[in-house]
Amino acid sequence: MLLFDDGKKLEKAVGEEAAKTIVEVLERFDESQRSASASKGDLRETELRLLKEIQQAKAETIKWVAGIITAQTVAIIAAIIALMK
Repeated sequence: MLLFDDGKKLEKAVGEEAAKTIVEVLERFDESQRSASASKGDLRETELRLLKEIQQAKAETIKWVAGIITAQTVAIIAAIIALMK
């Protein structure tokens, strides 16, 4: 919010109507910035959500790697058996 002296200086510089418009725009901008700011709680909530997503991705990756290793082992054993015949 603008201080009284700032408003008066602005009014002298650009006129009363323009000064009021500028002050209104700045106050709306300030209000929108306050509502858009993240609180510590918002940040913590986001952090926990991201940690959960990371853990799920790790678990999914481990499942895929285990499946690939199993398939590769079966393929190697099948190749060895085929070569032994």
